[in-house]
Amino acid sequence: MREKSKTLKDRFKDKTSNLFHKLNSIQKDYYTKILPKACKDVFTLGSSKSYPMTLNFDKGFCVGLYKGLNSLKPTYYDAPLSTLIIAPPGSGKTAAVAVPNLLNVPSSCVVLDIKRELFDLTAGYRQQVLKNKIFVFDPLGNDNTLKFNPFDKRIVEKLDFNRKRRLVDEVGNTIFAEDGANKDPHWTQQAKNLFVFYALYDLCVHNTSTFFEIASAPIKNYVPLINPQSRFYTELYECQSSDNGFVKENGRYMAKVENGVKKMKPNVNVELLWYKQVAEQVYTDPENPKNYDGSVNHLEKDDQGNIIMKEGMLDPIIRNEANRWAKANDKEFASIKSVYSRFMQVFTSYQVKSATDSMSFEYEDLRKDNITLYIKIAQTDIDTLAPLIRILLESIAKNLLLKESKKFEERVYLFLDEFVRFGKLPFLLEMPALSRSYGVVLIFITQSNALIEKYYGKEDARIVNSTVAYKVIFKMDDLEYAKQVSEEIGKMTRKTRSHSTEKGQLIMGGTSSIGKEAWDLLSVQDIMNIDKDEVIILVSGHKAKPLKLKANYYFKNQELLSRINWEVKPNE
Repeated sequence: MREKSKTLKDRFKDKTSNLFHKLNSIQKDYYTKILPKACKDVFTLGSSKSYPMTLNFDKGFCVGLYKGLNSLKPTYYDAPLSTLIIAPPGSGKTAAVAVPNLLNVPSSCVVLDIKRELFDLTAGYRQQVLKNKIFVFDPLGNDNTLKFNPFDKRIVEKLDFNRKRRLVDEVGNTIFAEDGANKDPHWTQQAKNLFVFYALYDLCVHNTSTFFEIASAPIKNYVPLINPQSRFYTELYECQSSDNGFVKENGRYMAKVENGVKKMKPNVNVELLWYKQVAEQVYTDPENPKNYDGSVNHLEKDDQGNIIMKEGMLDPIIRNEANRWAKANDKEFASIKSVYSRFMQVFTSYQVKSATDSMSFEYEDLRKDNITLYIKIAQTDIDTLAPLIRILLESIAKNLLLKESKKFEERVYLFLDEFVRFGKLPFLLEMPALSRSYGVVLIFITQSNALIEKYYGKEDARIVNSTVAYKVIFKMDDLEYAKQVSEEIGKMTRKTRSHSTEKGQLIMGGTSSIGKEAWDLLSVQDIMNIDKDEVIILVSGHKAKPLKLKANYYFKNQELLSRINWEVKPNE
């Protein structure tokens, strides 16, 4: 009898244990069943192309493969929304995300290609089949085909003074970004102010400039810039004179000539003379005689004391800045120029000069045409070229937000693989919250959330995590981020029941209680231990319904394999 009772008790324990494990298994695979459930189970019939969580089986950006009854179905989203992809080294984020989508998305793309493999794999197909013009930006390499100059005349001549000033200020902010290593940011800010002065003067006077010219400004030869009509010309040269003072011919001072060479005065600070000359320049045309006849002291003003601007006049802001530098302490000014040269060093390279002396396209061309720009930067050149790449990316992004676009064919994708390596890109980080109406889709790709926190800080990492609409998460080893994702998904409430019996009793008798407890929808262990060929998809507004899909590796897809390594031909 005792053996029989023991057997009944064991059987009861086995049944309850099996039931527990079955419930645990259901919870563990909960997120794998959300996709068909949300589609009212029609996916298993293969008759649905839409999905309430803005996903579909038809077109757009592919986030993974849904395992149907008989096949793997690419799962896309076609809304103009941004994505964050987090995958540790070797997990295949390039092979599963970047390559398949570059072989599929037909509209314009800007691609960070620091591994220099995305171009080789996808450019030919994008050119020949998807009909994209292909450009490579590799200033220090041998295959550069793109010219980029945000100060190109085609861009600048359309701008008024305020927009020119904003342009140079934005570029200056990007170049002279604080990296945390500066003990006194005062010098960095002053160097940026000097950059703004040089650049803004060029844009107002010449309607164009280049990084090379601006970088060389503190050390260039200012002698040819001292105008013979200017009173400072007599401080530079020994000039012809009479009892009545210096002699002029056609309004110009006449320098004395010895052996065919103008006779210069010794120990003249020509750069200082130029600042003084600009401080009195009234019109943008340096040859206008009114720049040198004292007109600067008799300018018309309105009731508030503001100078009345007339056509062709130079804004007084530039004159004021020139006067400021003319009066700067020599020692302090030397320190400012030293910091300036350190930040601008990259732009003095002749290779960079060649890549930035003109503009291959206008920003709106990214919508009008299909263009793919591969930014191929060698690992060893990232630190050197980071300021230039930041300017390129932010210039493209900001100009694409000047005009709304909701047409699918005008959408522009930015594949930002290892974007943290290029330093802070604050505007791009905020774009997911702004870009929906403009058809700009940002794909942030990084090895871990910890890297975003390292280079941007925890607050900025929180911003990018909270503003992207989609997250694609590969198997990871980052415990803290796994906890964050688990908390983001949330918990479910389940009933619990406990039963106790008195000694010697089997089933009958005793007491039982029913309660509720919170249970992770997706545990930290689930996130850190998914299969290497699977990804977890989180969709904004549906975080409690995470999806587990197969990674869309191009090398496992015969159709995608047939599209790689096509020949790239010169653009027509």
